[in-house]
Amino acid sequence: MFRITNLQTRQQETCANRDELLSVINEKSVWAEDRNELITLQLEQVAEDGEVLDNTSLSLPLQFIVEEALDGFGLKRERKGFTFLQRHKSQPKNNVSEEVYEESSMENMEQGLTAAISAPKESEESLEAPEEEVKPNPHGQPSAKPKTVKSPKGGKKKATSSQVLRQPKSRPASRGLVWKVLAVGALGLSLASFAVLQKQTQTIKTLEDRMTLEENQGQVEVVGRFFIANYYSGSDDNLKNFLSKDLKAEGVSAKTDEQVQSTIYESVSKTKDTINVTFVVTTKGKGDTVKTVRLTLPFQESESAIYGYVLVGQPKFSSFGE
Repeated sequence: MFRITNLQTRQQETCANRDELLSVINEKSVWAEDRNELITLQLEQVAEDGEVLDNTSLSLPLQFIVEEALDGFGLKRERKGFTFLQRHKSQPKNNVSEEVYEESSMENMEQGLTAAISAPKESEESLEAPEEEVKPNPHGQPSAKPKTVKSPKGGKKKATSSQVLRQPKSRPASRGLVWKVLAVGALGLSLASFAVLQKQTQTIKTLEDRMTLEENQGQVEVVGRFFIANYYSGSDDNLKNFLSKDLKAEGVSAKTDEQVQSTIYESVSKTKDTINVTFVVTTKGKGDTVKTVRLTLPFQESESAIYGYVLVGQPKFSSFGE
């Protein structure tokens, strides 16, 4: 967040991001220039917890474009913004330590199972000794040998060890998922940065075009006034120095039976390479008839032209009341 303080009036306002800050400063600079006033601003970049990350002072109107005046300001980041990446970067190391611990545990378990299976035969014979004793029954016949029941403990241990050995197979899949999430996040950040850069480039181009148009405004206005005086002279020859090569072939007819009473500059705009300058012209015709019209002249800059600009289209008339 950014905070703007007017040091003369002590008024404050905030901006959510740097693009909004640049736009607000540019508007205030134009406002100050139009009114020929000097304004001093205090700019601060403020974190979410109220900490001031960066600050500077600025005088309006600006002598340069706003991007140059605030170059390097407002680009600091809060430290907590990196905790997410650090947590994920350290995760693979924990997985490796857990995997080593599980492998060592598995080896110890397998060694215990091997020792149990390869135990001395004396223990087995001692367990089976009571079964070899045959006591005669009352009828003199030997009793049947009791059935030997083997303990299933070894089988259970083997099954448990095989199940434990299969558990680590899920670890690589979890690590792969984490890296995929990080890759998607990095791609999103790259796209967002590209969009911001493209928007800033477009804003700079618009400001440059506006500054160029303002610099050429006075020259185009003078050429336009001079053209109107010759346009209402009634002689087509007086217009040749104002016309482009294509328009000379097409021809422009000068006005006859009308005299210019007043010429008032109204506005100027630019479309690609064409500068459209508009005047409000009042003329007097036959019978002292007075008429006021809006006249738009399309000019283009030309180094070979006598006046620096040439007319590239027919003069366009429109009603002043529209």
